[in-house]
Amino acid sequence: MSKAEKKKPQFQRPKKWFPKKQWQKVKKQKVFGLTTANGKMLHFCVPTPWTADVWAKLVKKRVGPFLKRSFPRLSAYRIILDSEPILHAPVAKAAYREWNITVEPNWPKYSPDLNPQENVWSRAEPTVRLMETGREPFEQWTKKVVKACNAYPSPQKLIGSMARRCKQVLERQGAMADS
Repeated sequence: MSKAEKKKPQFQRPKKWFPKKQWQKVKKQKVFGLTTANGKMLHFCVPTPWTADVWAKLVKKRVGPFLKRSFPRLSAYRIILDSEPILHAPVAKAAYREWNITVEPNWPKYSPDLNPQENVWSRAEPTVRLMETGREPFEQWTKKVVKACNAYPSPQKLIGSMARRCKQVLERQGAMADS
C-alpha cells in the first residue's frame, strides 16, 4: 500500500482487482463489531441495503443470541453503540427490548477512546491487507475482513483498559487520548 493510499479512509483504499460495480460495494461495506466484558467478540459484514429493519432482524438473529451465549446466567444486557441513526431507530429499540438489551444512554456521539470496538479495525486492516491476493471476488474479500476482525489478538486489552481510558478522557475534558 502506498503512502497516498494509507491516508485514505480505511475501507476506501483502492482494491484495484475489483470490477467497478464491486468496487462501489467495497466503498460502502460496513462491519458490525461487538466486544463483551468477558472478551468474546462478534463481527459480521452488514448487509446492503442497510436499514433499521435489517438491523432489527440482525439484533434478533445474531446480537441477542450472541449475548445470551456469552453470558448464559444473565437475562439482561447493556451495550454501547455509536450514534448511527439506524442503530437507534424505533424498530431497533423494539428488538433490543425483546432481548432485554439496554443501550448505554447519553454516550458521546464520537468516542473512540470510550468504545473498545473502535480500536479493532486499526489492527485488523493490516491483517486484511496480508490476506488479500488481489484476485478474490468481493464476497471472499468480505469473509477475510470478518476473519481479520475476529483475529484481534487480545480483546481483554480492550476491556482492561477502559478504566484508564475513562480517566484520560475526563482529565482531557473530552479530548481524544492521542491528541
